[in-house]
Amino acid sequence: MHVDADLLERWQTGWCLARGVPLPTRGGGGLVVEVGWPEQLRRHVFVDAGPALQACAARIDAPYVLLKAAVDCAQMRRALPARWTIERPGYLMCLPAPMARHWALPDGYVARVDAEHGAQLVRIADRAGETAAVGRVVVNRATAVFDRIETLEAHRRRGLGSALMCALDRLAEHGGATERLLVATEAGRELYLSLGWRVLAPYSTAVLAAPPVSPI
Repeated sequence: MHVDADLLERWQTGWCLARGVPLPTRGGGGLVVEVGWPEQLRRHVFVDAGPALQACAARIDAPYVLLKAAVDCAQMRRALPARWTIERPGYLMCLPAPMARHWALPDGYVARVDAEHGAQLVRIADRAGETAAVGRVVVNRATAVFDRIETLEAHRRRGLGSALMCALDRLAEHGGATERLLVATEAGRELYLSLGWRVLAPYSTAVLAAPPVSPI
């Protein structure tokens, strides 16, 4: 599957719906999201690290504005001045079809489905009722975007990640999804590959560091 502006917009739209922030708009050769969080005011998303991203970077002089592109960290580093910090690598991934195998929850765990912003949230809890794993999925116009998939440290290596992804995938299927997208961390990528997901492209993030606080 080719990564183009339309695919990135489908991914970013699902991300925005899951996070409860304004939908992306097109401008300056990429996508713009007015996130509005203290730690992330805005994000600009590009297909590559070419002239459009570089021109956008030249206009930014404030922290907490993120640049994102479907390129690896080395390409992002070469494209930007040294004042930009390149964050940990990510991977834009897709699942070509519904998951072929279903994973059951281990004994002692239960799953619950709730709504959060525009997403369906699956929370897996242990016997004490404490959250062990959590994730979200949004289905928008047949594109399912999986977001913020996490298994807490004390509950890892018990199959909860696979069971959680299975539950989210069933929700995507019931919602009529024909396309499934997510952005994975380095650690998460291995789990998703084992479940049949494929890497479409690297996905890198750059940000300006906040200025140091002057002592009083």
